[in-house]
Amino acid sequence: MIYTIEKANLISEQLRKFTGRYTHYVVGHYANIDFWMNEVIEALRAIDGHKHRFNLMYNAQKEWVEEHGTVVFDYCSICNGKCEFSDGKPILPKLNFKKELIDSRKDLVGTVYFFLVRCYKIGLLTIEELENRCNSIGTSIDPNDLRK
Repeated sequence: MIYTIEKANLISEQLRKFTGRYTHYVVGHYANIDFWMNEVIEALRAIDGHKHRFNLMYNAQKEWVEEHGTVVFDYCSICNGKCEFSDGKPILPKLNFKKELIDSRKDLVGTVYFFLVRCYKIGLLTIEELENRCNSIGTSIDPNDLRK
């Protein structure tokens, strides 16, 4: 799993724990709401910027291989050396995890949204503060979720 997804999933897991606890527990974690919102926003930026960072890495590796004539032979488990059937061409990274990035982003936004709604329902956020927090993560508010 890539770092970007692991970080987003870890933040989601933490926020999910906070949301379902007793009110006094939620209040305690709400005291650090700016920290958690910054963590969420940074994780979303990391997810959104993954393809760009991957392209930078890929192009740097490709240029290096071409400019330096890098040769990498496969390992031969029979002779414990370089494989005579290997062509020596380094394998460049492949862009994977597109679906996982999308799923992780969706889960993170949903998790922080329900934490914010819980904070609103117990009176820690005004409707304006809730709207601002939701706007900062690119989501809207479902009026059905606001029933106390």
